[in-house]
Amino acid sequence: MNAASSLRGRLAAHTPGFVRKAVRMAEHYGRRHVEWLNILREMQGASLRDRLVLGTSALAAPITSLRRMDGFEPPLPLADIDVMAKGVGRFSLRAGTDDIIHVLSAREPAVRRVVESCLGPGDVFVDAGANIGFFSVLAQKQVGPAGQVIAFEMMPETAARLRHHFAINALPSARVIENALSDSDGDILVATSSASKFGQASISAQFSDVAERTIRHEVRTIRLDTALADTGEIALIKMDLEGAEYAALCGADAVLARTRAIIFENNAGDSRIPDLLRAKGFVVEHLDGSDYLARRS
Repeated sequence: MNAASSLRGRLAAHTPGFVRKAVRMAEHYGRRHVEWLNILREMQGASLRDRLVLGTSALAAPITSLRRMDGFEPPLPLADIDVMAKGVGRFSLRAGTDDIIHVLSAREPAVRRVVESCLGPGDVFVDAGANIGFFSVLAQKQVGPAGQVIAFEMMPETAARLRHHFAINALPSARVIENALSDSDGDILVATSSASKFGQASISAQFSDVAERTIRHEVRTIRLDTALADTGEIALIKMDLEGAEYAALCGADAVLARTRAIIFENNAGDSRIPDLLRAKGFVVEHLDGSDYLARRS
């Protein structure tokens, strides 16, 4: 623990709970406004109507950002909107959902840098937990027509939107596999998400907000080794499975042997994930937040 962290810990221990809560709420409120500034910097409405929706949603942020001040809450577009994400492509976003932050590279700049630096023409990119496809679309631009993008997305509505984004960005070679990644094939599991946070869809039981997870779908599992049996060398895998990363890696022995690098999220600090990757010959480093990079040593 560094000196700054130690000092924060001591201050927190001697600060009344209501003060800590007020400070935390103020931080959340400020962070939401920063996200809107980044949205306006990185995105433009695809049409005049879309630009009006984007601008109106940003102007309403001082009010909409007051929602659920005690926890994570994404910026909320007031209506469905098509945006052009600078340097990436076009995306159709759902009103009142977290779609907009998933096309905001300012949230994960380190991940974007790795995707852009690790991929070149003809490479294979695997997007495990692709959501609406921001990094898949970005990666297809890097690998070009001779390369391949394979995107996994288990939630039907989000997978349909992912396919739509491949179509409107003219990426006919990008492929969607609509299964949940795990360590076995053919199991039927229930994937859940809330109606406003599709990006947190998961088959993991680790989430405490069960009451909010009103969207439920039965999904069929598949191993990476099964799904990618005919795929050659993989330049990069991005893995964001909301708590299911370890199980997915356990089903990827053959795939890992021919993969050069993996970006993975580890929100829960599960030590089994880096231990497994090191045992497979990777060097693991911290990127930013909950994101890590494993490179072939």
